[in-house]
Amino acid sequence: MGERFPFLEDIQLQPEALQKVLQGYDHQLLQDLRSRLMKGNFDRIILTGMGASTFGTYPAWLQLLKGRVPAFWMDTSELLTYASDLVTPKSLLWVVSNSGKSIEITRLLAQKGRLGNPYLLANTNFPDSPLATQADLYMPIYSGDDFTLSTRSYVGTLATTQLMALQLAGKLIDREMEDLQITLQGLQEFTQKLEEHLQLLDSLIGKVNRLVIIGRGLSYATAMEAALCFKEGPKINAEGMSTGQFWHGPVELADENYTVLSLAGEAMTKTEDFRLSLKAQSLGAKVFWLADTPEKEIPSIVLPKYRGIGLPIAEIVPIQLISINIGKQTGFRPGDFRYLGTVVTTKKEMF
Repeated sequence: MGERFPFLEDIQLQPEALQKVLQGYDHQLLQDLRSRLMKGNFDRIILTGMGASTFGTYPAWLQLLKGRVPAFWMDTSELLTYASDLVTPKSLLWVVSNSGKSIEITRLLAQKGRLGNPYLLANTNFPDSPLATQADLYMPIYSGDDFTLSTRSYVGTLATTQLMALQLAGKLIDREMEDLQITLQGLQEFTQKLEEHLQLLDSLIGKVNRLVIIGRGLSYATAMEAALCFKEGPKINAEGMSTGQFWHGPVELADENYTVLSLAGEAMTKTEDFRLSLKAQSLGAKVFWLADTPEKEIPSIVLPKYRGIGLPIAEIVPIQLISINIGKQTGFRPGDFRYLGTVVTTKKEMF
């Protein structure tokens, strides 16, 4: 293995993070809350966070919608200001933050009374944080904190909040726990050969000038988080968007200097998105297909083994490795911050 540094160690520790979720997740904690939801004690669920916590909870929002639970998904900065009327005294306000103390989260806690004192459900890795101590119900993320960029905490957020959303929607989660166990095995196998994967991805993708990541459903979360990963890490301008939105304008950028990472995603849209990826390739873009199996017609990046709700967990690991390779091109090693840190606790000095 080449040079070891904190971000690479975070990547290697992601299987352990997922294992902690599987071992620690408490099925009993949400039983009373689910009962209250069924009785009509809450008129909506509002799922909110910032940064990776926002993107990591998008799959949980989808799970709530599939269960026909009235739910909203919004970053906390917008919820605090322009969308604050969305919060009612009967809201179940579900706040996710790895640190539990980022600036928007502490501001939200300070304004809870003004917002009608909604029920506060919280996820964080820090039980002594302001978010955890002021919550009506606190559930750990279980995965542990990161050394640098969101890695272990992001995997933990994806796993924990999806399980919670399924329970809140009245679903049994035995199969989904099996999904995560299978995905854990895939991550273990993949991370045992990180240097090999780094070299393969480097030779496959080559020089990256302009970058977009596209996906739908659970994979839309990966597209958004991937863009953040590339901006924070190798400091390259990257966009993450839904595959549908890509075809409403951004495809005009397609040429030999435009790299598209296309996430195959779930069965519902996989066939259509593959056809669209071939179309983008025919327009001159450098397109790479991220899926569980390779395709002959398009350069492919094979994901770690996964099943079901483990999809966005499997997708993010090759993305993280690609960011390391791009960092060699830009001269920035992922995890080395220039202006921020792992937790944004102030806006005054820099914004």
